[in-house]
This record gives sequence, C-alpha cells and structure tokens, in this order.
Amino acid sequence: MTIYLLKKYLSLILLSTALVITGCSSNDEELIEEKKNVVVDPVSFNVEGVSGAVLENIEAHLNAIPPISKKRVFIFRRELRETISTSLRANGYYNPKIEITLPKIKDEKDRVVHIKVDQGKPLYVRYCNVEILGEGANYRIFKNLLKDSGLTSYSIVNHQAYEKLKSDLNAAALSLGFFDAQYISSRIMVYADQNVADIELTYDTGKRYKFGEMIADEKTKELLTPVESLYTLNEGKNFSTRTINDYVNSLNQTGYYRSVDVSPKIDEAQDLKVPVEVSLERMRNNLMRLGVGYSTDEGPRVLFEWDKPLLNLKGHSLSTKAVISPITQDASIVYKIPRDNPNLDYYYINASQTHTDLNDTLSDRSHLSFHYVANDTGKWRRDYSLRAEYEDYKQGADEGFGWNLMPSLLISRRESSGGFDPKFGYSINLDLSAASNMISDYTFFRFLATFKSVISPTENTRLITRVQQGGNLGSDGNNLPASLRFFAGGDNSIRGYGYLDESPTNSGGLNGARYLTTGSVEYQFPCGISNSRLALFVDGGTATDDYKDDLLWGPGFGYRYLSPYGTVRVDLGFALDHDPVDVRLHVAFGPEF
Repeated sequence: MTIYLLKKYLSLILLSTALVITGCSSNDEELIEEKKNVVVDPVSFNVEGVSGAVLENIEAHLNAIPPISKKRVFIFRRELRETISTSLRANGYYNPKIEITLPKIKDEKDRVVHIKVDQGKPLYVRYCNVEILGEGANYRIFKNLLKDSGLTSYSIVNHQAYEKLKSDLNAAALSLGFFDAQYISSRIMVYADQNVADIELTYDTGKRYKFGEMIADEKTKELLTPVESLYTLNEGKNFSTRTINDYVNSLNQTGYYRSVDVSPKIDEAQDLKVPVEVSLERMRNNLMRLGVGYSTDEGPRVLFEWDKPLLNLKGHSLSTKAVISPITQDASIVYKIPRDNPNLDYYYINASQTHTDLNDTLSDRSHLSFHYVANDTGKWRRDYSLRAEYEDYKQGADEGFGWNLMPSLLISRRESSGGFDPKFGYSINLDLSAASNMISDYTFFRFLATFKSVISPTENTRLITRVQQGGNLGSDGNNLPASLRFFAGGDNSIRGYGYLDESPTNSGGLNGARYLTTGSVEYQFPCGISNSRLALFVDGGTATDDYKDDLLWGPGFGYRYLSPYGTVRVDLGFALDHDPVDVRLHVAFGPEF
C-alpha cells in the first residue's frame, strides 16, 4: 500500500513538471513567433511620374500596407501593382503603366522600392444620368448636392466624388425626414478599352415624414411650462434635424436646465409621423462662482456670482454679482421676467452700487433701471430702458452730486463666422441716453457708438479694425457727473496709455471730456509657432472738449496664442505723445471678437 501511494505521488510530481515545462515552452514559442513577425528591414516607397491628388492617393494606399521586409518584397510585387492600380482607378485612370524596381539585395542600405507610374489617359464620363425621384425631387438641397458633386458628362471619372455624392444624398435625406429613401439604381459602367464610363444613379426620396406627438413624463412637462413659446416641433410640421438642434440650443440658452435630451423615435413612427421624446433636468436652485483674476488695467480683482436660474414656473430668474478691485468695487442684482420668448423677449430690473477711485476720479454711484429687451424680430438686439442714477463725485478740481432719470436705448448687432478665432465678422453697438432738467439735475443727450470688424486676407492672417465715437450734447454736456464723461487710454482704447488716463485737465487733474474718438488697425500673421500669431497695431484718438487737441498715437506689437478656450493677447504699446515715450504692457484673455 505504501509503495502504491509513493508511485502515485511521484506520478503527480512528474505530470505537474511536464505541464510547467509545456507552458514555458508554449510561451517561449509565442515570443519567438512574435519576434519573427517584427520586420527589422522594412522597405519604403518612392513614387515618380504623378503628382497632386493622384500621388497622394497612391501614397495613402501604399502606407496602408503592413511593413514589408526587404528579403520578401519580391513576393509582393503583384500586390503592390494591384494596390497602385486600385488607387489610380479611384481617380479615373484605368490603363496605367507601372514599373516597379526592387532594392538591390547586396546593398544592405538600399531599402527603397522605386515605382514609376504612367497614369495614362483618364476615363471620361460619356453618359451621366443622376435623377432624384419622390417628394424631394424639387428640394434645393438635393439639387445643390448634384451640382457641387462635379459628376457630369465629359468629366473625368471620379469614384471618390461618386461615393461622396451617394453619402451626402443619404445624409440630407435623413436630416429632412425622408426615412424611406433608397437607391433604385446605382452603378458605374466602365468601358476601359474605349476610355469611357457611364454613370447611372437614381435616388427615390419617398415621402417626407412629419413631427408627431411629444412624449414627456410629468416632471418634464412641468419644467416645459416657462418655455412653451420655444417649442417648434409641432405635430404635423415637416421633420428636420436642424429644427430639433435649434430647439435644443434654445432650451440650453435659457439657463434653466442642467441637461436637455430631445430624441425623435423613428422606429415608432406611424402614418409618416415621428413622435419626439423630451427629457429635462432642472438646473440647481443656487449657482455660485468665486473667481480671482488680474487685469493690467485694473490690477488684481475678486469676483463673486450667485444665480438662481429658475425661481418659478413663470421663468423668473435672479442673478447677483460683485467685483472688487483696487480701483472699482461694484455690486449688482438683476431680476429677469420673460415676456414671451425667455431668450429674446423679456424684461429685467437692474440695481447696482459702484465705488470708483481711479486716477483723478472719486465716485459713488447708485443705479436702478427697468429694461425691456426685444430681439424676437430682425437682426438687431434692442434694449429699451429707464435709468435712474444718483452720483456723488469728485473729478479733479470739480466735485458735486447729480440725479438723473434717463430714458435709454442700447442697439446692438453681431455677425461672425463663429468660434474664438473667426475668419470674418463685425459688431455694432450704439448706446443712447438723455435727460431733462424738468425731472433731472441736467439736460443732455449722450451717445456712444462702437464698431469692430475682422476679415482674413489669407487663411492664417487677420485684419482687425475698431472705431469708437462718443459725445455729450446739450446745455449741460460739459459738466455731467464723472461716470458720464469720456476718457481715453487702455487695452480697449489707445494702447500705450494708462487705463482711462487721457482727457482734458483742470487744476486738480483729469477733468473728463465731452467727446471721445478712438480707432485701431491691427494685422495678425503667423510666426512659425503652433497656434500663434504676431500682431502689429496702430491705435489713435482723443478725449476732448473741442477737438483742438492733437490726436494721441499708440503703435505697438503683440503676440496671440489661440487656445481652445479663447485668445491670449500680450501687447506692448508705445505712447508717442509722452516725453519720453511711455511703454505699457497689456495682457488679456478671451474671445478675439
């Protein structure tokens, strides 16, 4: 019995050892095989005889081939020839001549496969019949796709353009709700011996689907109450993904919701109507933000914001803001009341208290205003308001206090190609206000107009211009409270001069001006560093009472870094009218336009 157990024990040991050796052997074989698969002498390709898009397509096809060893490249001669022929056919060349010269075997340093290509005559489209059937036959979007595809009779056969057109037609059909669209025929018939091809493409869009009923749970239905006017997916309206996207954007713009999900239920469509499911999550009741920053004009500053984005189901909201810097302490509260469209048509009440201690200005200003914003029609944003202000001030040797009740209008418009670095665009702002000594302490009419534009002479250059004109008209235009007077200088005025540090003077220092005129021209160009440009600029202007003063000039240069979150701007401006010439550094971050 003991001998039997001993034999059995020895057998188990031998079996375990064998399994371990087998496992090790298997792993070693895998490592050896893996090493065998590593190409230590890969060849490269040099293509001659073609250029442009044809060359790029050949190189793209060759680069897609796994690395080939120089020792085995002769095996792949046929595959290389077929790969090149395939890439040439995509560009309409069906009868090429291809010469392949392999690297010299005895020369270890020679690992280049030389390929000489004679693309031959291209294949021309003899007969091109592209037809759109169904309800979408007269839609401009499909006609434009056909026109832009370049597929016409007597053109060179281009398979990439053909496939792109098919893909674009499908994408357009789906975005417009032609969910039953299909190709009745789709083929390119090649007659290589005649160097011609016939294209036949027939696309039936079928009927266009429409929006169906809205699906939402009770929570979402309640949250939709303040934005009923924004709903554009009405039952029976033609389906469009753009309409859905615009609706989602308008809901997000209100600031009422933490998440917005609008999903068309295409699989549940009945009678050509697609139900739409809407799901909303309410934004938190309290949003707070604390920030610390630095401005070359104002120095260090602290920012605190507290918002209540949805006070009730009528869409009312409340926001408060406080900014503290060495020269300005400002606290404001805004209460917003939607009239119809909460994004474009609403009222708001603004109350603020501002203390300013800058240069020769010492001011305490209390402000209360009632506003109506109308942006629901037209391209101009119109902000009508009635502003009440009381200001206790000292401006140089001039001091006093003033009460004004001012009807005001702020008109603005902005167009751009979009993004933080638009290629073109412009903005216009016109701020108008007036008061009469019948109910105020002063009689005046005040205006401030600002125009800014950006154009792109080339892909990577920008020309930015800015013009600003302001004035205080009326019998009291010369002695208004400090906050209504004009000053020049600073990052958004005349670089090279101190922030709001230029105006007529009195015995106590700066007095402020009745008129303001400033302008700027800036040219940005690449500097060889990724996402960067250099800038050359000339700023000029004046803050004056009578335009008898000389214009102030502030040329300079700067650096622009285009980050994903905005543009970092660093400028050196030179104040030519100071003796000696003053040099100032300006640093800013944010959208360029």
